[in-house]
Amino acid sequence: MLNKAITRISDFLLTLEARFGLFFSSLILATVFMACAMLYVQPVFTVTFHGILFSKLSENPFDFSISNNLRYRILSPLIGYLVFLRGNYFFIFPLLSSCIFPAIVYYRYRIKGMEAIDSFLITCFITFSCVVLLPLVAPGYTDVITWIFLFLTFSFIEKTFIASVFFSLALLNHESSIVLLPAIVMQGHQKSGSGFFIVLLYFIAACLPHFLYRLFINEYSPTLYNLSFYLNKGNIFFSSKKLIMYGPAALFYTFKLWWIFPVSYLSWSLLRKKFAEAGLLILILLSACSLVIISYDYTRMLVIAFPAVLLSYEWMLKVFNREKLRKFTLIIITANFLILQYHFNYDGAQPMFSWLLTE
Repeated sequence: MLNKAITRISDFLLTLEARFGLFFSSLILATVFMACAMLYVQPVFTVTFHGILFSKLSENPFDFSISNNLRYRILSPLIGYLVFLRGNYFFIFPLLSSCIFPAIVYYRYRIKGMEAIDSFLITCFITFSCVVLLPLVAPGYTDVITWIFLFLTFSFIEKTFIASVFFSLALLNHESSIVLLPAIVMQGHQKSGSGFFIVLLYFIAACLPHFLYRLFINEYSPTLYNLSFYLNKGNIFFSSKKLIMYGPAALFYTFKLWWIFPVSYLSWSLLRKKFAEAGLLILILLSACSLVIISYDYTRMLVIAFPAVLLSYEWMLKVFNREKLRKFTLIIITANFLILQYHFNYDGAQPMFSWLLTE
């Protein structure tokens, strides 16, 4: 039964690509994926909290007479301003980005030589985990644009200059991207063939636009959410106060059963002394976990670990039986749909249910 399902999906994908080409096929698939995602989790179109601040920032990103605590995260509001998705209409830009992200993932993996069925399965992870589901219930938040640029950073990691440009854009969109710098430099050194210090130099240079902009903002329009705010003992105490209570659930619901892949591959790589790959996964996971110490939006912070799932699946395709892995992945996808979706913050569980369950 699973073999037939995998064969039919694969045949459909190849037929679709043959008829419409890879680019348009990716967009068609993304449209179908997002329609399903919006059935699984009811989207919200009323901006709140940071969504309001981003919307206001998009009206005039460089009007420093108006105080805005999100000024460091300038890229998405600037793009929204330039494409006339400003103010009340700004939430459309992150929403469109959420729709395009699955297309980018499918397209990039196919371009890199991954088989259609595997590209499809890994795109399911992006679409039906909190990577895309959480932005659907947090309109106006720009996290998904950060995820796109971080995905492209890892996807182009063999080309250090291009990867560093994407990382620079991720930082301009949200400063939390900096926590992945050690993992990105590590993989860049492994994949590009360049010396460690050359790769390090590129990515340090990639950080400069963000840090120079921070200095500019600190001078002309200081914000609340600066480094001293996040590293303040009071903030750390407040953010980590309920980690013991909600942390494990927040971690699980970030990717749900998809966590099996990085955990399994990490165990396998340690047993076989593949310390480079194990070290990279550990770095990504520790980087994500470090954010929940300084921010109480636990699940939202942990989503930044999504490259660990992508890399694990890529590596498992090379060393495990592909047919068995695909069947297992299809089971995981199906089982994940049966687990009701939540995200967790300081206030506990926040349901993300289908409109079928809430009407």
